[in-house]
Amino acid sequence: YFKLPESYKKDTSKYSNLLKNNPRLIPWFPAVLIGKDYNAAVKILEEVKPQRIVSNNTGIAYKAYTMGIEWIAGPFLNTTNSYALRTMKETLNCAGAFLSNEINQMQIRKIHRPENFKLLYSIYHPILMMTSRQCFFQQTVGCNKPSIDDRCMQTCKKSTTITNIKGVSFNIDKQRGGYPSIYNHEQFLNMQIVSDLANLLDEFFIDLTDIGTGSKEKLDKAQLIKQFERLLQGELEPEFQLHEMIVESTNQQYIQGL
Repeated sequence: YFKLPESYKKDTSKYSNLLKNNPRLIPWFPAVLIGKDYNAAVKILEEVKPQRIVSNNTGIAYKAYTMGIEWIAGPFLNTTNSYALRTMKETLNCAGAFLSNEINQMQIRKIHRPENFKLLYSIYHPILMMTSRQCFFQQTVGCNKPSIDDRCMQTCKKSTTITNIKGVSFNIDKQRGGYPSIYNHEQFLNMQIVSDLANLLDEFFIDLTDIGTGSKEKLDKAQLIKQFERLLQGELEPEFQLHEMIVESTNQQYIQGL
C-alpha cells in the first residue's frame, strides 16, 4: 500500500507518476481531505485509474464507485457490524473492509459478510487518538508561527512526547503533508487473532509508518516483517520475538470489545 497525504501542493503529478510507474502499489486515501486537498485526491484517482484502492474517506469511495474502481473500506471507517458491510456493498459496490479494532473475537465471529466481499484486519499499528488542524507544538516544543499555514502542512515534520498529571504519556506527531495528531504511547498489537480467526479473514495488515513513536528508538522494519511472516505461517517463536521488539503494546480493545 502507498499512503497518500492529507494535504497536497498544487502539483500532484509526483504522486500520480509514482503510482503509474509502480502499479503494484495500492493507493491508500486518508480520512481527512478538506476542500482543495479533496479535489487533488480526486485528480490523482482520475489520472492513475488504479484497479484497487483503500479509502478512509467516503467521498473518495463514492468517486471510485462512479469510476468503476474496486475499493476497500479503510480502518478509520471503523466497521463494526454486518449491516455496515451490506450497506457499503449495496450502495457503493464496496469490495471489502477493514474490521474495527474495537470489537472482540465473539463480535467478529457474528459478522456476516456479503457475497464476494473481503474482510481485512490490522494487527499492528499506532493507535490514533485525535487529528486536528491546530498546532500541538506551540505549547510543547515551541513554534514561532501563530497558526498552521500551507507551508506548515507541506514542510513541517515533528514529533514529541507529553505526559499528563496522571503520568500517562501521549505521542504528538506531524508528518509532511499531514495534520498534527495525538497517539497512544502504546502500539496496537494483536497476534491472538491470527490463531483465533484466520479462517474468517482474508488479509492481515501491519502499519510500519514512523508515526506515534515520539522520541522512541525506531524499530527494525525488515526484522518486524520477517517475524510477522513467520507468525502467519503458524510458528510460535515470533510471538515472543515481537513482544521483545515492540515493548509498549496492547490488544485490550480486542479482549474487551464494544
